[in-house]
Amino acid sequence: MRVIAGEYKNLELEVPKSGTRPTTSKLKEAVFSSLESRGAVEGRVLDLFAGSGALGFEALSRGADFLTVVDCSREAVKCLKKNAAPFKEGGRGVEVIPMKAEKFLEGCRGKFDLIFLDPPYGMGSAEFGKILSGSTNLLSPGGYIVAEREKEDFLPSGLKAVKTMKSGSTTCEILLKEAEENGKF
Repeated sequence: MRVIAGEYKNLELEVPKSGTRPTTSKLKEAVFSSLESRGAVEGRVLDLFAGSGALGFEALSRGADFLTVVDCSREAVKCLKKNAAPFKEGGRGVEVIPMKAEKFLEGCRGKFDLIFLDPPYGMGSAEFGKILSGSTNLLSPGGYIVAEREKEDFLPSGLKAVKTMKSGSTTCEILLKEAEENGKF
Protein backbone atom coordinates (compact mmCIF):
# COMPACT_ATOMS: atom_id res chain seq x y z
CA MET A 1 0.00 0.00 0.00
CA ARG A 2 1.31 3.43 -0.90
CA VAL A 3 0.35 7.10 -1.18
CA ILE A 4 -0.75 7.57 -4.79
CA ALA A 5 -0.41 11.34 -5.32
CA GLY A 6 0.75 14.62 -3.86
CA GLU A 7 3.85 15.64 -1.95
CA TYR A 8 4.42 12.12 -0.56
CA LYS A 9 3.57 10.21 -3.74
CA ASN A 10 4.81 6.59 -3.70
CA LEU A 11 5.49 6.61 0.06
CA GLU A 12 5.06 3.03 1.26
CA LEU A 13 2.59 2.64 4.13
CA GLU A 14 2.70 -0.15 6.67
CA VAL A 15 -0.57 -2.11 6.87
CA PRO A 16 -1.72 -4.13 9.90
CA LYS A 17 -1.41 -7.86 9.26
CA SER A 18 -5.02 -8.52 10.24
CA GLY A 19 -8.29 -6.80 11.08
CA THR A 20 -8.30 -4.30 8.22
CA ARG A 21 -9.33 -4.27 4.58
CA PRO A 22 -7.45 -1.53 2.75
CA THR A 23 -9.33 0.61 0.26
CA THR A 24 -8.33 -0.40 -3.26
CA SER A 25 -6.15 2.00 -5.25
CA LYS A 26 -8.89 2.29 -7.87
CA LEU A 27 -11.53 3.32 -5.32
CA LYS A 28 -9.08 5.62 -3.52
CA GLU A 29 -8.27 7.40 -6.79
CA ALA A 30 -11.99 7.80 -7.60
CA VAL A 31 -12.70 9.19 -4.12
CA PHE A 32 -9.86 11.70 -4.27
CA SER A 33 -10.66 12.74 -7.83
CA SER A 34 -14.18 13.57 -6.69
CA LEU A 35 -13.02 15.33 -3.51
CA GLU A 36 -10.38 17.40 -5.33
CA SER A 37 -12.90 18.50 -7.96
CA ARG A 38 -14.94 19.92 -5.06
CA GLY A 39 -11.94 21.57 -3.37
CA ALA A 40 -12.50 19.28 -0.39
CA VAL A 41 -8.95 18.08 0.34
CA GLU A 42 -7.96 20.82 2.74
CA GLY A 43 -8.28 21.87 6.35
CA ARG A 44 -8.57 19.42 9.24
CA VAL A 45 -9.07 15.74 8.41
CA LEU A 46 -10.25 12.88 10.62
CA ASP A 47 -9.66 9.24 9.68
CA LEU A 48 -11.86 7.16 12.01
CA PHE A 49 -11.28 3.37 12.15
CA ALA A 50 -8.03 4.36 10.45
CA GLY A 51 -6.27 0.98 10.12
CA SER A 52 -3.14 1.98 8.17
CA GLY A 53 -4.41 5.55 7.79
CA ALA A 54 -4.10 5.28 4.00
CA LEU A 55 -7.03 7.62 3.28
CA GLY A 56 -5.97 10.21 5.83
CA PHE A 57 -2.31 10.16 4.78
CA GLU A 58 -3.40 10.47 1.16
CA ALA A 59 -5.36 13.62 2.09
CA LEU A 60 -2.36 15.02 3.97
CA SER A 61 -0.11 14.33 0.96
CA ARG A 62 -2.60 16.14 -1.29
CA GLY A 63 -2.72 19.33 0.78
CA ALA A 64 -4.80 18.87 3.94
CA ASP A 65 -3.54 20.99 6.85
CA PHE A 66 -3.79 18.53 9.75
CA LEU A 67 -4.69 14.86 10.21
CA THR A 68 -6.15 13.04 13.20
CA VAL A 69 -6.14 9.23 12.92
CA VAL A 70 -8.12 7.10 15.39
CA ASP A 71 -8.01 3.33 15.88
CA CYS A 72 -8.27 1.05 18.91
CA SER A 73 -6.17 -1.84 17.58
CA ARG A 74 -2.65 -1.94 19.02
CA GLU A 75 -1.29 -3.27 15.76
CA ALA A 76 -3.02 -0.51 13.77
CA VAL A 77 -1.75 2.19 16.16
CA LYS A 78 1.80 0.86 15.74
CA CYS A 79 1.41 1.10 11.94
CA LEU A 80 -0.17 4.56 12.19
CA LYS A 81 2.74 5.90 14.24
CA LYS A 82 5.24 4.48 11.76
CA ASN A 83 3.27 5.86 8.79
CA ALA A 84 2.97 9.29 10.45
CA ALA A 85 6.74 9.67 10.97
CA PRO A 86 7.69 10.91 7.45
CA PHE A 87 4.85 13.46 7.54
CA LYS A 88 5.86 14.73 10.99
CA GLU A 89 9.51 14.93 9.91
CA GLY A 90 8.32 17.01 6.95
CA GLY A 91 6.55 19.44 9.29
CA ARG A 92 3.01 18.14 8.67
CA GLY A 93 0.58 17.93 11.57
CA VAL A 94 -0.50 14.39 12.49
CA GLU A 95 -2.15 13.19 15.68
CA VAL A 96 -2.46 9.44 16.38
CA ILE A 97 -5.17 8.59 18.91
CA PRO A 98 -5.34 5.01 20.26
CA MET A 99 -9.03 4.89 21.17
CA LYS A 100 -12.35 3.34 20.20
CA ALA A 101 -14.19 5.48 17.66
CA GLU A 102 -17.29 5.76 19.84
CA LYS A 103 -15.30 7.08 22.79
CA PHE A 104 -13.42 9.54 20.57
CA LEU A 105 -16.70 10.87 19.14
CA GLU A 106 -18.15 11.34 22.64
CA GLY A 107 -15.18 13.38 23.88
CA CYS A 108 -14.02 15.31 20.82
CA ARG A 109 -14.89 19.01 20.71
CA GLY A 110 -12.98 19.90 17.54
CA LYS A 111 -14.39 20.36 14.04
CA PHE A 112 -13.17 18.68 10.88
CA ASP A 113 -13.51 19.61 7.21
CA LEU A 114 -13.19 16.05 5.91
CA ILE A 115 -13.93 12.79 7.71
CA PHE A 116 -13.10 9.29 6.47
CA LEU A 117 -15.39 6.68 7.99
CA ASP A 118 -14.54 3.08 7.13
CA PRO A 119 -15.76 0.85 9.99
CA PRO A 120 -15.41 -2.92 10.14
CA TYR A 121 -17.80 -4.72 7.78
CA GLY A 122 -19.47 -6.60 10.63
CA MET A 123 -20.85 -3.38 12.12
CA GLY A 124 -24.64 -3.33 12.20
CA SER A 125 -26.75 -0.56 10.68
CA ALA A 126 -27.87 0.86 14.06
CA GLU A 127 -24.30 1.08 15.37
CA PHE A 128 -23.11 2.57 12.09
CA GLY A 129 -25.93 5.13 12.29
CA LYS A 130 -24.69 6.26 15.72
CA ILE A 131 -21.12 6.56 14.44
CA LEU A 132 -22.26 8.52 11.38
CA SER A 133 -24.41 10.82 13.52
CA GLY A 134 -21.52 11.45 15.92
CA SER A 135 -19.21 12.14 12.98
CA THR A 136 -21.72 14.57 11.47
CA ASN A 137 -21.65 16.54 14.74
CA LEU A 138 -17.88 17.03 14.30
CA LEU A 139 -18.15 18.10 10.66
CA SER A 140 -17.84 21.76 9.71
CA PRO A 141 -20.63 23.21 7.53
CA GLY A 142 -19.58 22.63 3.92
CA GLY A 143 -17.47 19.63 5.00
CA TYR A 144 -17.55 16.09 3.65
CA ILE A 145 -17.74 12.58 5.06
CA VAL A 146 -16.47 9.70 2.94
CA ALA A 147 -18.32 6.63 4.24
CA GLU A 148 -17.46 3.10 3.13
CA ARG A 149 -19.90 0.30 3.86
CA GLU A 150 -20.52 -3.26 2.83
CA LYS A 151 -24.13 -2.41 2.04
CA GLU A 152 -25.91 0.64 0.79
CA ASP A 153 -28.27 1.22 3.70
CA PHE A 154 -27.70 4.74 4.89
CA LEU A 155 -28.31 8.38 4.16
CA PRO A 156 -28.45 10.38 7.38
CA SER A 157 -30.37 13.58 7.89
CA GLY A 158 -28.26 16.72 7.68
CA LEU A 159 -26.11 15.24 4.94
CA LYS A 160 -26.53 15.12 1.19
CA ALA A 161 -25.03 12.32 -0.92
CA VAL A 162 -23.03 13.96 -3.71
CA LYS A 163 -21.44 10.82 -5.13
CA THR A 164 -21.90 7.07 -4.72
CA MET A 165 -19.27 4.59 -5.89
CA LYS A 166 -19.19 0.81 -5.78
CA SER A 167 -16.23 -1.52 -5.80
CA GLY A 168 -17.10 -5.20 -5.39
CA SER A 169 -19.22 -5.49 -2.25
CA THR A 170 -18.17 -2.03 -1.00
CA THR A 171 -20.38 1.04 -1.30
CA CYS A 172 -18.60 4.36 -0.83
CA GLU A 173 -20.55 7.58 -0.50
CA ILE A 174 -19.29 11.14 -0.38
CA LEU A 175 -21.66 13.04 1.88
CA LEU A 176 -21.85 16.84 2.16
CA LYS A 177 -22.91 18.79 5.22
CA GLU A 178 -24.40 21.79 3.53
CA ALA A 179 -23.41 25.22 4.78
CA GLU A 180 -25.77 27.13 7.01
CA GLU A 181 -28.38 29.20 5.29
CA ASN A 182 -30.30 31.68 7.47
CA GLY A 183 -29.21 29.80 10.59
CA LYS A 184 -30.47 26.43 9.30
CA PHE A 185 -28.84 23.46 7.65
